[in-house]
Amino acid sequence: MKDLIKNEMIRYVLESKENWLEEINDRYYDEPIIKFASADDPLFEEYKKIIGSDHLTPGEAFEMAFGKDSYHGGTVISVVLPINEKIRKSNAAQTEWASKEWALLRVFGDEVFKKGFIKYIENFLNQKGHRTLAPSDAEWFKLYSTSLGPASNWSERHIAYAAGLGTFGINDGFITEKGIAIRLVSFVTDLKLSVDIREAKNHTENCLLYSKGICGACMKRCPVGAISKDGHDKIKCYKYVYGEESRRLAESYGGSAKVASGCGLCQTKVPCECKNPIS
Repeated sequence: MKDLIKNEMIRYVLESKENWLEEINDRYYDEPIIKFASADDPLFEEYKKIIGSDHLTPGEAFEMAFGKDSYHGGTVISVVLPINEKIRKSNAAQTEWASKEWALLRVFGDEVFKKGFIKYIENFLNQKGHRTLAPSDAEWFKLYSTSLGPASNWSERHIAYAAGLGTFGINDGFITEKGIAIRLVSFVTDLKLSVDIREAKNHTENCLLYSKGICGACMKRCPVGAISKDGHDKIKCYKYVYGEESRRLAESYGGSAKVASGCGLCQTKVPCECKNPIS
């Protein structure tokens, strides 16, 4: 069943007409990486202390969708969507704001294709008799402000870490075997599958700065100095990424003021852009 799910996800990503950017005559996202975690992994309970008490466990998310006492175990499926090289290169050439291609990715790659992918996989598994949901697309998914910056009740990066897909960088990005220029999505299903091994020795293993004390390329790439050896200033970053100038730029590109142009400079033209630099 794992192979069936993986193959269907890969097929959808590679064949979907919505996964296509006319400006580059190529896909938004390349072939995905997919891994599986037990929905009862103790790490999910630990996230309530690490992230916050509002962060849902897979079981809680499942019961939010299917009702009280509906959860009896299952699997979390985490998916890495690597951003296409042409989009990455366009953004790597920038020094202040996101490229047009990167901004359009945020609208049509994230808001259109990714949502379509989520609905397709949910329906695919539900029709086979396995209740499935993507928490980040549920009506009760929420983003909220904290003293340290924005947070959510379902962190795709932390879910991906639990599934063994990678570790965190100094910029709070998630470094996978396909690098940091990615998008993430996950599903909770009552289908019980064998799980993948989480091999990382710690949650920052793939970051050159954390692991070897070298690099810091993402610090130099940040146009507002939101990244330092002390970590990532989420508030400063958020204000830049979603600020008025970013919104205007997005509209000028043919994108959306609501999602803004983004930035992504710290995810491109860095050693971890498209690979795990520690490998």
